[in-house]
Amino acid sequence: MSGPHAALRRYLQAVAHPAWAWDVGLLGRPHDLGNISAYLGKPTGLADYIGWLAKNFDPSISWSDLEWIREFWQGTMIIKGILDAEDARDAVRFGADGIVVSNHGGRQLDGVLSSTRAMPAIADAVKGDIAILADSGVRNGLDVVRMIALGADVVLLGRAYIYALATAGERGVANLLNLIDKEMRVAMTLTGANTISRITHESLARHVIQETV
Repeated sequence: MSGPHAALRRYLQAVAHPAWAWDVGLLGRPHDLGNISAYLGKPTGLADYIGWLAKNFDPSISWSDLEWIREFWQGTMIIKGILDAEDARDAVRFGADGIVVSNHGGRQLDGVLSSTRAMPAIADAVKGDIAILADSGVRNGLDVVRMIALGADVVLLGRAYIYALATAGERGVANLLNLIDKEMRVAMTLTGANTISRITHESLARHVIQETV
């Protein structure tokens, strides 16, 4: 929330939701980005984080940089932000353990290809050769089923669970997961898939023929 009256709006929202204000506003302190704060050695708010991110963002990073990282890190390596089939093939050749088909929630480049539009070509290129994870735009159980049908092995929940966590803590996340479970079961029942492995591209309506009278 930003703008000239952002602080006032946050105050009014807190007053209107006293339970949340007590649980998050008071008991949830300190309100900072803990992982970045530990690295910088001081409390880090959102504005500080954005500034730190801008200073450390390097648009020239390439596969050679990942090879350099691999020299020091022999653990699992998953590369996020793959939207192109050839990049997916490069990740396989590089020896990555997995890729995340993601447009970072659409916040990096306005108009960039969505994860769902990118997934079919990527799945055709590397399905079975590398673990395919996916995120961006996943808000409910039907979205999870769609992403699996398009070729994802694993579907990530980012914004949805963050909203639930901010709203009602552990109880909110538990409720969200229960809703997603129910929505997935309904979608699978209606598409004839009694196991996750039976969610395939055959579950999708890829072409809709419109007839005019």
